[in-house]
Amino acid sequence: MSLWSMPDFTADAATVICILSGIFLLLRRLIRPEVRILTEPRDYSLLLMTLLPFITGFLAYHQLGNYRIMMYLHMLSAEILLILIPFTKLSHMILFFFTRAFIGFEMGSRRGTRTW
Repeated sequence: MSLWSMPDFTADAATVICILSGIFLLLRRLIRPEVRILTEPRDYSLLLMTLLPFITGFLAYHQLGNYRIMMYLHMLSAEILLILIPFTKLSHMILFFFTRAFIGFEMGSRRGTRTW
């Protein structure tokens, strides 16, 4: 038994799109005044920590730089990112569905009253 695997081109394309999206978000935070006002230093570090596993994984797979160091950095950055999820704004990716369900329940006309 074996699991299916994504073709290399598709994985590379998805990784490059992710990295370019992160660069776009960084530039947006730097250029747009209404976003720059709301941005704190931790937002920049969180964006970097989110992109780091993709960058190091891409570099390790294509063996750009020292492979062993890139793999260690890839694993370390991914583990740190997983640790940070519950304590940062990244928790929205997990709590999104719970929030949507709660808002739907609150705004729904089924009960007619608020839960709080």
